Amino acid sequence: MSEVAVTIIAVSYAALLAYYILLEKQDKFWHATILKVILSAYAAAVCIYAAIMLNSFILYIFALGLVFAVPADFFLQYIKTDLMKYRAGIFFFGLMHVCLLITFFIMHRVTYIEFIIFAVFIGILLTFQTIGKWKMGKEKNQLTVYTVFVVLMAAKSISIFIAESSIYTVMLASGGFLFFLSDLFLGIWAYQTEKFLYLALNRSIYFAGQLCLAFYLVMMIIYSENHLPAA
Repeated sequence: MSEVAVTIIAVSYAALLAYYILLEKQDKFWHATILKVILSAYAAAVCIYAAIMLNSFILYIFALGLVFAVPADFFLQYIKTDLMKYRAGIFFFGLMHVCLLITFFIMHRVTYIEFIIFAVFIGILLTFQTIGKWKMGKEKNQLTVYTVFVVLMAAKSISIFIAESSIYTVMLASGGFLFFLSDLFLGIWAYQTEKFLYLALNRSIYFAGQLCLAFYLVMMIIYSENHLPAA
């Protein structure tokens, strides 16, 4: 995969994302849902292609994580209307983060830095929840477990970049941080205020993070021949 191909993917992805947010703004539920799933599948397809090119079993697990994001993104569209579907979305996102974490912990040793980042991010989330008086419903316990996975993934991805700075680990750290940030805005929108600004920020940041995670493998293909994990 060339740098030109990466540019084409990024530009087309951004265009689809902008149109998707417009559909959300216009409250066109089914059109927005279809395009949301397409965006998620687009990132997953890029990741799968890169994993195949790298030919690594470990990275296939990573790519599987982005595959789980596809049904998760579909079910999460029902966050305000169907509790069981919303819970299904949380479950599939949980599987996604489990796959990413398995990959991280196989490829990279545990460092004290990730525990510090984890504590800081948890503190930030708790602060927003307390100040904003988030009103989580019956899904509170499931969300708590999922939040731990999200924060752990973000902390681990950033610690990997700190330990091994490169163009592909910056993609990884960016993806992890953007996922954390997008969930923060989603929480504000879902449990504090329904202003569209927060939903738009959530969607924009989340999908940017998803593409960054896919580009983690893509950048490995382009810029590294020495950092690839064993098949």
